[in-house]
Amino acid sequence: MQLAIREQDWQCLPIQAQQEVYDFFLFIKQRYEKQTLQPIDLTENLAFSNHSANNVEEWLSDKEDDVWI
Repeated sequence: MQLAIREQDWQCLPIQAQQEVYDFFLFIKQRYEKQTLQPIDLTENLAFSNHSANNVEEWLSDKEDDVWI
């Protein structure tokens, strides 16, 4: 599916509006490029979250502070 803006429709917009449309196009293009380059792995995120949650008590203990001092 290819969408196009007719030239006469485009030219009837003020220059500022044309710039806004173009900027929005670049924003959307960049967002979708990032999504395809870095797919989100929900299982990896969930595993990391669970691992982190298991260590909270250890991180909050005074023994943990002594290690970093």
